[in-house]
Amino acid sequence: MNQAFVTSVPTAPMRTPMPVVRRKRPVEPEPAIKFPPRGATGPVHISTLLNPILEICHHPDRNKLLAKLFSEE
Repeated sequence: MNQAFVTSVPTAPMRTPMPVVRRKRPVEPEPAIKFPPRGATGPVHISTLLNPILEICHHPDRNKLLAKLFSEE
């Protein structure tokens, strides 16, 4: 009796693909601080944005001024 052996690797069963879960994008709130416009020459330098805070930091009554700056009014 002639018998042949199967030497190939058996095929793996096909997996069902996982469904794609669509996540809602979080809504980003508008910034509370108004930044200066970009200007005609391009972006504004970071020192222009930090100058008001630096002036408050060097002021003798800085705690009161910082509280007023960051209050939600």
